[in-house]
Amino acid sequence: IRIVGVTESVLETVAIITDIAYAWEIIIEYIDLMQARIKSDPQSVIKFRSTFLKMASILQIPLIRILAAQSPDLVSVSQYYSGELVAFVRKVLEVIPKSMFEILSQIITIETNQLVEIPTKVDKDKLVKQYAQLEERHKLASLTYSVSVFTRGILAMETTLVGVIKVDPRQLLEDGIRKELVSMIAGSLHKT
Repeated sequence: IRIVGVTESVLETVAIITDIAYAWEIIIEYIDLMQARIKSDPQSVIKFRSTFLKMASILQIPLIRILAAQSPDLVSVSQYYSGELVAFVRKVLEVIPKSMFEILSQIITIETNQLVEIPTKVDKDKLVKQYAQLEERHKLASLTYSVSVFTRGILAMETTLVGVIKVDPRQLLEDGIRKELVSMIAGSLHKT
């Protein structure tokens, strides 16, 4: 800092300008936009990591005030706000398991309704003409790749400390898949 010639007042000004504490109320309105971005570009999850880390600065102002007052509530308040931030991250990223299950539903439809089962004995001329189903198999491969891209996107996020809670992307993905699976099973059972 001394080499560049940045003074303490400049650092304070930058800290004030980059403070995102005001965003707690309005960031909720951006969840749909964030989810739409993730759905259209699964690799963008990596970019949202920095947003989630910046949101952790929301914790700083209330915690600094509590620390200055020497209140014993510091730990419980930091855990509360950290829990709220983690809930926000989960809400934004829940689009990934939902999208994965939508794609898996398409895969199941192709496999059960469109692909013809190949008999054990087939004339090789008929194999290519009747059973190859190249378009369906290409669509199947493309959808399978889409699922892997969603998975790769969330797993590319590194384990992150959001406030005082450690967020593991693998655990987030696993929890989201479980939640969506329960929702799908409950919906299926409700229909029958």
